[in-house]
Amino acid sequence: MVVRHVHAGTNVNEMHKLAKKIIEKRISKIIEEYDYEKRKKKNPEECICYNQNKKCHDVENLNCLFCFCPNYNLGVREGGCKINSPSGKYIETSNGKIWDCSDCDWPHKKDNAEKVLMKLYNFEQ
Repeated sequence: MVVRHVHAGTNVNEMHKLAKKIIEKRISKIIEEYDYEKRKKKNPEECICYNQNKKCHDVENLNCLFCFCPNYNLGVREGGCKINSPSGKYIETSNGKIWDCSDCDWPHKKDNAEKVLMKLYNFEQ
């Protein structure tokens, strides 16, 4: 294994390009590493769902990479869904309405987790 050191004068864009290349080469392995079954065996204390052997979403091949939804709209006070998922809904709280996406399983599907990574790093699909 070759170890490359990043020097203080290294340009941030160069570091981003290097990180992007590493992720692109390993995207399948990254997605696979966050498979629910693998995570619960490898890190049973990491998530209450792993401890209870109970999935948070009833999804075949559940993927835990995006435990939070990258499509949750933080740009507005009450939240919302950037992809307009029909599984989400607004709920009333003591502080007003807020978007609840707990019934949505979109980011937990293996194929969608890969799509999110591809989009985040502008990889070609």
